[in-house]
Amino acid sequence: MKKFFIEEKFKRAIHAIEIIIAVILMIGIVIGLIDLVKYFFEILQAPPDKSYDLFQAFLGHVLLLIVGAELISMILYHSNKALLELILFVIARKMLIYATSMTDLVFGAVAIAIVFVTLKFLVKNDEEHSEDTGGEAGDKAVPAGNETEQGQ
Repeated sequence: MKKFFIEEKFKRAIHAIEIIIAVILMIGIVIGLIDLVKYFFEILQAPPDKSYDLFQAFLGHVLLLIVGAELISMILYHSNKALLELILFVIARKMLIYATSMTDLVFGAVAIAIVFVTLKFLVKNDEEHSEDTGGEAGDKAVPAGNETEQGQ
């Protein structure tokens, strides 16, 4: 009984830390949105020879914010799908911003294909999961720490 009590306290403490980290990330993303507006106006005012570099930096910033949002999803929901989507955006960002050779692009395309195949054939979606468990659609995406409340 005491072991269960200690284990439950640790789960709650870890969940609280995860929520704090997610909130801090969310604040960072909101602050990053301000920079997007600044980039947008810089691109509009830049001469044509500088706009490509500015737009590339803009895309890098946008994708970094998307990766941050996906990281929040992964932290809070602990699902395989959220992890694979995070990996997908990280690979896409790498390909769009940092790829310098055709080899980088080919490896990135193969990696994205592997992630898509994994999502399609190895990760159950919400409807399939609900049919297997007898629950409602969306049961799989339960925030961490709520497993006991959902009966999982």
